[in-house]
Amino acid sequence: MQNSIYPLETYEFIRISGADSKSFLQGQLSCNTDLLSAKRSLSGALCNLKGRVIADFRLLERNEEIILQCAAGMAGKIHATLSKYAVFSKVELEQLNSDSSSKPTVLGCMEDSVDSAVSLLQLKLPDAPDEVCQGTDCSVIRLPGSAKRAEIWFHESTAKSALLASPDLSVSNDLRAWSRVEIEAGIIHVTPQLSEEYTPQLLNYDISGLIDFKKGCYTGQEIVARMFYRGTAKKRLFLANSSHRITENSRVVEQGSVDSIESSGSGILAYSNDETPALLLAVLASESAESGQEYRLSDQPDSAVRIQSLPYAAKQFD
Repeated sequence: MQNSIYPLETYEFIRISGADSKSFLQGQLSCNTDLLSAKRSLSGALCNLKGRVIADFRLLERNEEIILQCAAGMAGKIHATLSKYAVFSKVELEQLNSDSSSKPTVLGCMEDSVDSAVSLLQLKLPDAPDEVCQGTDCSVIRLPGSAKRAEIWFHESTAKSALLASPDLSVSNDLRAWSRVEIEAGIIHVTPQLSEEYTPQLLNYDISGLIDFKKGCYTGQEIVARMFYRGTAKKRLFLANSSHRITENSRVVEQGSVDSIESSGSGILAYSNDETPALLLAVLASESAESGQEYRLSDQPDSAVRIQSLPYAAKQFD
């Protein structure tokens, strides 16, 4: 569906306002909030004291307020974590519930539908990932990855209704195509099941733009920086394709492995069987994956899992 738009209804939101909003977030989050503006959004991570990721998010600045977008089930945990420190700053945190009139609604569009949707809104698609084009009632955010994609955040219902009524676009509630492109982009959003289980390095947040190593201190920063600068990561997130369909019980194991499913292999954090070949994201030993080690699915001995390149590369720092 090249001209389809996708309702992305599972996101949750927190509104941050007050004179100290940016400086407060600067001391808590992995991204550099000094770079946040009405024309530039930021992705980042909230970590605990041990350097593990509590949640990932996207920040949008609009009308002197900051809106934080996160995965389903994560707004409450983020709000509770930040609230412990907010008492020391001139900042207000408000979790935007489903009945809140100020909660954004989000549509996703990619490839042909991006140009059609932006044109109908009489806006311009930003040139680079994370850049924003602001309209009267909505914000268009260009997303990272090889595919041309954007999210449109509607702050008022009028513009959304007009867009959805256009005969030039169709609405698809089947999000499999959108999810597959997220996997191709190497993106893992932290859910309640993944929260505080992984370091940013294991999720590639340190090389995909969610960690700013030139900013000041934030919670967990010392551990995150030490892991990044001490040398090559022993494990990382890898994109791979599979010759066979992936199941909920599948794990990635080395070819020739005879160990049981329960006791071996790497868990798959995301997968898509929507097209052939199937795609997956899994945390694997870096040295083995980069040296050409052959893999298979643990529950399908005849399968072959092949590593693919990700659209982002390791960043070099001065």
